[in-house]
Amino acid sequence: MNQCSRTFILAGLVVAILLALHLMPTLTLGGVELRHVNVLSDVLPEAYRSEEAIDYIPSPEPPAPQVAFVADSSAVEIKETRPPGVTMIDDYSAGAPGGMAHFYSALANVSAMERPVRIAYYGDSFIEGDILTCDLRESLQNEFGGNGVGWVDCGSKVAGFRRTVKHQFSGFTEYEVVKKPYSHSHEGISQRYFVPAEGASFSVKGTGYRRHSASWQVASLFFRTDSSLTVTTAANGSPGRDIAVGASPSVQRLVTTDSMRQVTYTFGGIKGHTYIYGAALESRRGVILDNFSMRGSAGYTLASLPQATLRDFARLRPYDLIVLHFGLNVLSDKSHAANYKAYVKRMKKAVDNLRKAFPEASILIVSIPDRDQRTAAGIRTMNGVESLAAYQKVLASECGVAYFNLFEAMGGRESMKDMVDKGWANKDYTHLSFAGGRHVAGLMYKSLKAGFDNYKLRNEAR
Repeated sequence: MNQCSRTFILAGLVVAILLALHLMPTLTLGGVELRHVNVLSDVLPEAYRSEEAIDYIPSPEPPAPQVAFVADSSAVEIKETRPPGVTMIDDYSAGAPGGMAHFYSALANVSAMERPVRIAYYGDSFIEGDILTCDLRESLQNEFGGNGVGWVDCGSKVAGFRRTVKHQFSGFTEYEVVKKPYSHSHEGISQRYFVPAEGASFSVKGTGYRRHSASWQVASLFFRTDSSLTVTTAANGSPGRDIAVGASPSVQRLVTTDSMRQVTYTFGGIKGHTYIYGAALESRRGVILDNFSMRGSAGYTLASLPQATLRDFARLRPYDLIVLHFGLNVLSDKSHAANYKAYVKRMKKAVDNLRKAFPEASILIVSIPDRDQRTAAGIRTMNGVESLAAYQKVLASECGVAYFNLFEAMGGRESMKDMVDKGWANKDYTHLSFAGGRHVAGLMYKSLKAGFDNYKLRNEAR
């Protein structure tokens, strides 16, 4: 049998299997409905609910009003300013750790801090390639200072797509949490780890795509090894400097300080088990935002990040704000409450895991964005989007953290269609272009800035 025939037979088998899965009834596992395989989704329009049909949308109690204490110790409610057109962040912390106060306090004292104000921004493919996060980082750095793109994994499937850095690497085997095999005991803060071969290297060079992404002053390499290791570090294309590091069960950090536009790491003398995580490129002060995108993730796996690893990073690289921006891989077009209740239960474990390691950090739950689909009635918001956004608000209220309704901020129903029409989003009606990322980042920044301004008002009233 020639190769062409084998190719056609294999393609036919794949199509037959997908069609069989498409015709299968929807399955339920543990009370949670599994996503239906729809191989014909690009050909046949999806069934769409009638205009009268309504998702089940829970409504948690609104957050308690923010209160300032004046000199005579009496409580005075300070009325928040709400700029026109800005979707405000809901803070369910009632002043306890986990709300936005810690982050706003850090911003207010950014010039006096001995390190940058740091943001860990976890998300799915919606922020892949530094889309959205590069512009949110830029806005914060314009206002509060800072430069550098923050975290860069030592390898990346989207290295050619990301515009804020030029990234080259070789000699690594990558492991990530959404694929097997994978070991949580080896993972790093981004839920990836890389096993280097002898002579493996990676290089990161800043670009002028954004004003503050071209250079940085501090480069920190993060890794773990159970044997000795030689790391060769070269900044700005200069001759490398060999650094011998010893074994440790903890995450280690190797710091290079210089005015840098490029840094290269090469690994040699590898004898035992060594796991390389990535490098953080940042200024000494200002604001730094780390993009931790994971295609295909629903966010649940953050509950399995080992506490020992998280505490190592909390010691070496503390965060003031942790953003959890998921939902695309959770969405169910049937909008079953059971699916979203299970989601809330699993995500609460993820939030709790992060809070144990970063007890003072602010935590912000960002809702699913609008997501549209082709239907017989035209391009419409997928069933279940509004319900999931509401359950994410429930998640924030039950955890006592903050919540930002991105679906509402974008304009609600069919807002993704409007963005596609403007060239701000892809024609999958799910993912943003870089132009769309800039627009959405602007919406988020206005909300953060409005919350910060209200924080300062309350402090001035004391």
